Amino acid sequence: MHLFSPYYLSCGLLLLIALGQSAPLFAQTYGATFNDAEWTSQAGPFACSLSHKIPGFGSARFARNAGGGEFFELKSSSTAFPEGLVKIESVPPVWRSDVSPAALGQIQVGAQQPLRLATTQVSAISAALEQGTNVVFSGTQVSSSGSNMRVALEARNFSAGYSKYQRCIAELIPYTFNQLSRTLINYATNADNLSAAVKGQLDKIVRYTKADSRVLGIIVDAHSDKLPTPEEGGAVSQRQAELVTAYLVDKGLKADTIITRWHGDKFPIATNDNKAGQAKNRRVTIRLENESTRKEMEKKIAAIKEAEQKAAEQKAAADAQAEAKTATQSQLSSSASSLPVNLQQLEQMVEQQDLTSGQQPAVNPAR
Repeated sequence: MHLFSPYYLSCGLLLLIALGQSAPLFAQTYGATFNDAEWTSQAGPFACSLSHKIPGFGSARFARNAGGGEFFELKSSSTAFPEGLVKIESVPPVWRSDVSPAALGQIQVGAQQPLRLATTQVSAISAALEQGTNVVFSGTQVSSSGSNMRVALEARNFSAGYSKYQRCIAELIPYTFNQLSRTLINYATNADNLSAAVKGQLDKIVRYTKADSRVLGIIVDAHSDKLPTPEEGGAVSQRQAELVTAYLVDKGLKADTIITRWHGDKFPIATNDNKAGQAKNRRVTIRLENESTRKEMEKKIAAIKEAEQKAAEQKAAADAQAEAKTATQSQLSSSASSLPVNLQQLEQMVEQQDLTSGQQPAVNPAR
């Protein structure tokens, strides 16, 4: 068991000394040694993290993703905290007599689940580590080994890694693909330039697209309100679509990745009977495409084609049925014209029937 190895025993004893009487003598403690403690930062435009390996247990991680809040996760690769309450406290090293242990909070964890904290408690933990005090997570329930579990974060080398992590957060793109995948902008009547507000929205799209290699392309669709002629609506929407595309290209996006379309007043989203509705209809929609959105669009197109094919097959079947019905009615009409027109003719046919062949004599209406 890890509990009895020299490494874990020495680490556990240091923590027990630091905690004094508050630490149970049967606590199973995991943590890096002072000399081996490392905090590793990873930076990117959409995610930042600061990780700390905890031998025998797993790892601890501070992280923040684009468009989300910061969180802390304590994840076990083997032995997890038993289900129940876990207490969090700052524990100074034995040589820091000027600092006393302090409670930082507590959290309820589920069985075999990572311990995850939100922003408020994360700040308290990072502040303690920056001040050079270790942070200890103590389970209140007895584990399968018959002891309480304790996991320690070693403060050594934390500050340097945390500074890099903070710089990454400052440069983190504050929005996600889903937040920008469909951007709607409106334009004023007779607008010949993009407004400052619209340019601000387009700048977000440019920044995100440059950072995310998964963006495959951009579709620009422009619409107008109701104008005296369809040609005027087409010209106005074309002008707005080209203004948007030109701005995106001027900011560094590749022209061959942008599809530019204009539709005039064909697809209104509001009434054109008042100014408020007209203002809504004067719009440009900018859509970002990645592999997922393209697959979704391909599914929609395939569904439309399937529905059109099914409708065509149903129409062909209905037409064939109608033709067959017409042919049947024609045959019946033709057969009816050859039948006897009165009882006297019927009697004559019966009398003249060829009994050897079963054939009837031809009907001669003139007789």
